[in-house]
Amino acid sequence: MDHSQQEFVQDCAAEPPADFDAPADDSQVIGFVDGYWYNQPLDIDVEGGLTEGELERLSARTAARFEAMRCLDAADGVPAVDIKSREEFAEEQNGTFDNVSTALRQADNAKFETMLIISSEENSTDVREQNRASTIGGTYNFRTDTITIVSDDPDSLLIDEEVLVHEIGHAVQDQQFNLTRYERPTTDIDKGILSLIEGDVTFIENRYLDACENGQWEEPCVTEDFGNESQSDGGNQDGPANWGLYFTEFQPYSDGPSLIQAAYDDGGWEAVNALYEDPPRSAYYSAFPGSYAEVELTDIEVPDRSTDHWERLTFEDEPDYDTVGVAGISAMFASPVYESGGQFTIYDPRDLLNVGPQGEVDDFDPLNYNQPETEGWRDDKFYTYRNDANQTAGVWTIDWASAADAEPFLESYQELAEFRNGQRVDGYEFTYSFGEDSEYDMAVTVVPDGDQITIVTAPTVEDLTAVHDVELVEESEVSNTPGDGNPDDGSGGSDGGADDGTDSSTDGTGDSSDGSSDSSGDEATDDGASDESADDDGAGFGVVIAAVALLAAGLLAGKRGHSE
Repeated sequence: MDHSQQEFVQDCAAEPPADFDAPADDSQVIGFVDGYWYNQPLDIDVEGGLTEGELERLSARTAARFEAMRCLDAADGVPAVDIKSREEFAEEQNGTFDNVSTALRQADNAKFETMLIISSEENSTDVREQNRASTIGGTYNFRTDTITIVSDDPDSLLIDEEVLVHEIGHAVQDQQFNLTRYERPTTDIDKGILSLIEGDVTFIENRYLDACENGQWEEPCVTEDFGNESQSDGGNQDGPANWGLYFTEFQPYSDGPSLIQAAYDDGGWEAVNALYEDPPRSAYYSAFPGSYAEVELTDIEVPDRSTDHWERLTFEDEPDYDTVGVAGISAMFASPVYESGGQFTIYDPRDLLNVGPQGEVDDFDPLNYNQPETEGWRDDKFYTYRNDANQTAGVWTIDWASAADAEPFLESYQELAEFRNGQRVDGYEFTYSFGEDSEYDMAVTVVPDGDQITIVTAPTVEDLTAVHDVELVEESEVSNTPGDGNPDDGSGGSDGGADDGTDSSTDGTGDSSDGSSDSSGDEATDDGASDESADDDGAGFGVVIAAVALLAAGLLAGKRGHSE
């Protein structure tokens, strides 16, 4: 083994012979897969692309490297690797959710409307398909045992090794731990378990990429634009169809590696392997390192308090509720800065991003989901309601460690409602109506009650109490109203207010009229910074926004894999 490889190739890896001959018995030999050792030169000429045979050899060596770095045996070898164009992959996403029932679709739409992430004018399943099409770099399908890599030039068979090792990692995970056994019925449980699954392979992917960039392998790593100087860096430069959904889905990839690092530091790979027997069942545990097995979450009950005109939706094979969790809550408040091109902020990008002293974004843990709005979170449940006219409504109750822990969420939700052009209803403190100036067609009220907050949405203000028997908070009941949107009191968003934030977007998803400026960060760089927005270190707000936009446009498309 080369001395420079000792820091990432583990002691479990076998030492290859000088001539790279196959071992007499290659079963259980770590670092040798399908005829290739982890440090065996392939002498591949990538100029003009790869042949099918070269792709198979590259896949085998990549799997051997994963074995040597993770101390897991790819017992069944490497699955078939299929390379598809972005357009072909996008076409295949159409109909992904065709088997979802009408009631589940309504529940999904109602939830995202209440979160103020996906508007009333959109269909959440369509948005999900669009996000998948634009942001996924590769997938491993455990049902068919196949890997798909998305490429801008599929005919060349050139791919990024970091994406390949991610998907091969999922295949090895499935061989060793049987990923199909995990039930992930709610958003929060899904993100908690994915923090382990995605965090594990992303942890290795980061190490693999570091070795590539530092020249610690025997030959340069293959990249999609290797030998193609005309191809731009950063992968797909268009932003996702919906930023809020993007950030929700990205949480396990951002926070998961820290969960793995903590377990590895505590007990090596044995400790990481043990997590598969008792995986974290909440995103909270990866967003807040050290909380796993230390912070006890709650399990609240939300009684049905609707009138006879409304029914709570129930599902035969699914929970009747969803738990959004910290991934979705942070995503709600992170998205406006991207949608508005930096003109409106709830989360300051400098708090959202893990940025180093030179302005570089931390690849290992790029985004901070551990925000004041999520720190005291302990549980939440969202229920969907429907009336005879097939209109939907929602009740979302969130439990906090204390009433003080609930306050940041209360303030930020009001800012978000005003960013979405919600208008305060006269006489009430936390009640909004969304009219013609908004892409949301509903009314919403927020009711704080000690260490819980309940949000109710309905078609009209009058329907709110019929959906959930709750008293709307009147103006006289609150002495100091947090987050009233007035920039002079320091509690609102940036100086642009809600109008500036929404005027820069035509459809509520953050895409400008030509579909490019917001996602590329050009608007943020040109006019997103004011004189007072530069911090004491001299890093202007616009510079930070540009870094955020670069991350958002390129990171997920370039390195995000997906197990399904």
